[in-house]
Amino acid sequence: MLQSTSIDFLIRIKNAYKAGKKKVIAPASNFCLDMAQLLKKYGFIDEVSVSDGVKKEITLKLSYDGFEPRINDMRIFSKPGRRIYEKVSSLPWGKTPSSLIIISTSSGVMSQKEAKVKGLGGEIIAEIY
Repeated sequence: MLQSTSIDFLIRIKNAYKAGKKKVIAPASNFCLDMAQLLKKYGFIDEVSVSDGVKKEITLKLSYDGFEPRINDMRIFSKPGRRIYEKVSSLPWGKTPSSLIIISTSSGVMSQKEAKVKGLGGEIIAEIY
C-alpha cells in the first residue's frame, strides 16, 4: 500500500536516474507537481508535463550532464511516521553548495534558500544533491 505519494514520487526519480532512463512517469498530485516545478527550476529535470485523463500522471524528462545524472543521491527527511519541522533559524544547509533542500511551508513548496529569504520555516521533505 502506498502511504506517501511525495516519497514515492522522489524515489521514482532517483531510481530512474540510477537506471539511466530518459523520462519517468508518476501519479499526479498538486504537491508532487509543485516539487517537480521546483526540480525544474533548479535544473535537476528538463521538462514537466501532466497528462489529461481519468488518472492524471506527471511525465518528467530527466536532465544529464553528458552521461552523468544531475541527481546523484537523495535523502528523505520526513516520512509518514516521522515528520520533521524546523523554524527558519534552524533550517539545515545542504551537503554540497548545489544541493536542493525541499521545504513545505505555509506559502507552498520551496527550496531552503527561498524559505530563509522569506523568513519561513516548515516541514523538511528531502535533500537532493
